[in-house]
Amino acid sequence: MKRERINKGENNMKKIGLVLAAVFLMMISFMTTVSAEAAGAGFTIDAVQPENQIGDASYFNLKVIPDQSQELTLKVKNLENQAIKIKISPNPAFTNNNGQIDYSDQTVKRDDTAKYDVTQLVSSPQEVELAANETKDVKFTLTAPKEAFSGTIMGGFYAEKLSDDTADSSSSEGQMLTVKNKYSLVLGLALTENPDQNITPKLKLNDVKAGLSDEHTAVLANLQNIEPQAFGSMTVDAKIYKKGDDNVFKETKKYNQEMAPNSNYDFAIDWQKEPLEAGDYHLALVATSGTQEWKFERDFTIAQLEAQTINEKSVDTPEQSNNLWLYVIIGVLVLIILLLLVFLLGRKKGRQAKDEA
Repeated sequence: MKRERINKGENNMKKIGLVLAAVFLMMISFMTTVSAEAAGAGFTIDAVQPENQIGDASYFNLKVIPDQSQELTLKVKNLENQAIKIKISPNPAFTNNNGQIDYSDQTVKRDDTAKYDVTQLVSSPQEVELAANETKDVKFTLTAPKEAFSGTIMGGFYAEKLSDDTADSSSSEGQMLTVKNKYSLVLGLALTENPDQNITPKLKLNDVKAGLSDEHTAVLANLQNIEPQAFGSMTVDAKIYKKGDDNVFKETKKYNQEMAPNSNYDFAIDWQKEPLEAGDYHLALVATSGTQEWKFERDFTIAQLEAQTINEKSVDTPEQSNNLWLYVIIGVLVLIILLLLVFLLGRKKGRQAKDEA
């Protein structure tokens, strides 16, 4: 009986591991495919697969040996009939504040649970010039960590066109408005020492505090994946109560959230365009991904000065709205005065012309 339970537990763990691995592979494959087909990018990047490539993925999915160096080759092709310049940076994977795995920032602060990131292991960014319709091989040096590591180190080669002068322009009364387009692609990079290793993600709730989300009032709950395993298809349901009140005061529920290995992000509970109020609150947050579920409870306080400072910076609280209307009224009054002056001056000139006649 005991052995049956052990076997069932092992089977469940294997199923969880397979589901997570599949989600992880789909996320990187999707990211690479979408990037390669980005409308208007004007170039493509492809991985020249080395001998230690795992499977036939279109990105770099590599089994590495501690302290071993190797050369990684990216095939970059210019699809345009003019020369372009591209900057390619090996960037770490992180979770952005929209709850999506992101590769666009090389300087992002490394999570305190991550021993390594891609910027430590891959050679420096490069700028590549391509003539019209030219294809070039761009080489980077990868050096695996000296010490053995568990799970996956995840990142990507972030390629951004620097020489794109394409712009949408419109002119009015001698003034020109110019909007320049920027295009970028990402080619995924995943490093592991043991492809068969199954790691169950662990989610942690860190700070809960008042703040701004896209300049709107919110409470930010920092969620952290403390394991070297990416996962996705996560639903996060966060409810906030005023302390001592059983009625839900604010709630935000988001679907299809993702988390890079060893990363954290601020999950924003929307304050529905209302000013923050000082007081004591309680957060109840439930996150689910596949068969995994995490439940968190946390009391927190919003101080009076903290609420006032954040409300003043928000774009949609009454304080800001009142200021906006004040500016609109002042602008309308100034316009009326100017029109009145123009009218009076015109009349005066008309009278002078008649008198001279």
